[in-house]
Amino acid sequence: MKSNLLAATYIVICLLTVAAKESSPFVPKPICPDDPKGRNLPPGVPRTVDTNGNVIYMDINFTTKQYRQAAIKLILQEANLVAKELQLPEQLPITVTNLTEAAITPFGFNYQRKGVGSVSTKNYVYYVTKDNKFNELGVANYDQTCLDLKRQLLPIEQMNTNEAYQLAIQWLAAASMDVNGLNRDCKAHVALSPFWNGLASLGQKPTKRFVPIYYVWWTTPKNDAEGYGGVARVELFSPTKKLLELSVDDPKYILRKPLVFTNLESLFPGTAPITVFTNFPVNHGPIGRPIKS
Repeated sequence: MKSNLLAATYIVICLLTVAAKESSPFVPKPICPDDPKGRNLPPGVPRTVDTNGNVIYMDINFTTKQYRQAAIKLILQEANLVAKELQLPEQLPITVTNLTEAAITPFGFNYQRKGVGSVSTKNYVYYVTKDNKFNELGVANYDQTCLDLKRQLLPIEQMNTNEAYQLAIQWLAAASMDVNGLNRDCKAHVALSPFWNGLASLGQKPTKRFVPIYYVWWTTPKNDAEGYGGVARVELFSPTKKLLELSVDDPKYILRKPLVFTNLESLFPGTAPITVFTNFPVNHGPIGRPIKS
């Protein structure tokens, strides 16, 4: 009952908002364009559909313990592959007992945003948040790690941006990221980390000594025109070839396969209610009401 009320309230707010801005009729859009009618959803997932059967609402907090356990298992499998591909200092295989944290998004959120979550070890955090694909890695205890590395200063003459760039593209390629596509569509940049070198902005250089933490990133023409944002980035400590961060924000440059849940019915047992929302044009009669099917 509460879920039905939330769904109805959400859709009514959308209708009223659009009605205030334009006179044309408004019809709620499917929340998952590549599966508009929710054919891949098992009966145990509650949802709201329009009169055409398109799924137009799902509580983003809806999930089950079974789904969470399955998601952890899938991300763990991917984390093991990534750790091996990048030759990270991890004790393999990574298991549930090795984890310091597992942050799994609810199924309702993942269905709409295609972000499964992350798992953490004492060494790294592995993220699957773009199109259900691994897309980001970050060193654990980032601040303390960089504070320790900051003690290793080098003379400015040893600054080597080409070495940093080569390390970055090697890691990206090893993790099945589309380096050729990034270099084709975007502009690559290399600079010292301004934060750990006490600089005002990216691109500046210290006068005598520097902390060899480099930042390599790719931007589109739009990013450059707007002065912010980026498509991919790698942060590293060059003397020991330590990877601090790797991230690709645009899924089209991620060549990895998405994580696939093959047993959804067992993760969402039973049969959940499906609410049908009758959407009338906003300028013609009542806005609509939820009706249980």
